Amino acid sequence: MSALPNMRVGDVEVQGLSDGILKTSLDLVLGMDRAQAESLVGGTQNGSLYIPVNNFLIRRGSKVILIDAGAGNTMQPTLGKLPDNLRAAGVAPSAVTHIVMTHLHPDHANGLVDDAGAQAGTNAEIVIHETEAEFWMRPDVANDEDRVKKNRARTAINLKPYLDHIRRVRDGEDFSGFTPMVTPGHTPGHTCWLLTANNGGGFMAFGDVVHLSAIQISHPDAALTYDLDKDLAVKSRKRILDMAASERLAIAGAHVNAPGFGYVVRKGGSFAFEPAG
Repeated sequence: MSALPNMRVGDVEVQGLSDGILKTSLDLVLGMDRAQAESLVGGTQNGSLYIPVNNFLIRRGSKVILIDAGAGNTMQPTLGKLPDNLRAAGVAPSAVTHIVMTHLHPDHANGLVDDAGAQAGTNAEIVIHETEAEFWMRPDVANDEDRVKKNRARTAINLKPYLDHIRRVRDGEDFSGFTPMVTPGHTPGHTCWLLTANNGGGFMAFGDVVHLSAIQISHPDAALTYDLDKDLAVKSRKRILDMAASERLAIAGAHVNAPGFGYVVRKGGSFAFEPAG
């Protein structure tokens, strides 16, 4: 699917674009019985399933803002579709002025560069929370996990062409109407981006606060092995889901099942996803 349905929040139109689908596994789910997980996702192929990798485009004045950059050609053949889908939507990659990062994992950041490590068709400014930037751009230390060292090495490749145009922001600092909210756990500086529309309404891009939407919205205690701090990731997820439900925020998740947009609502003692449309 090249495009997700667009969503209007107040005076702001958010356009959904797909980078493709990511093969993953229920082996990564922690804190849940396997049979229950299988039931929630509607079954798997020997434990494997595909989840979407969604990106979101917002135009504000002269700015063309992309949420995250996709996986590029580095991970799976079903990914790396974002540049073509941007063009299909009438937006040249070179027209993107800002790429707002939720975090620096490969399926969100490897698309910043092409196969040669050069800028992937864009001269955009990278906007990222200072905590996330500092963690992944600092040198390794002795007790770092191998997966941290590996992603830090990849981050150096992804950000090298952009070092002179990275904007680091703090919690609550405004960027073109977006307010960053650090939601640590999945990564130390994982960031949700809250956009308040001029004439009312709100929108939140919440990255990987929810990774398996069929499981983690209704069962936010379920963590993933991808989370660097699993307990903190659960706390962040519950906080954001509660906020989204309380304030009736339109949400867009990087891995939320089609249509990718919608609302979090309360259901029993937990939450459910209400698709937009």
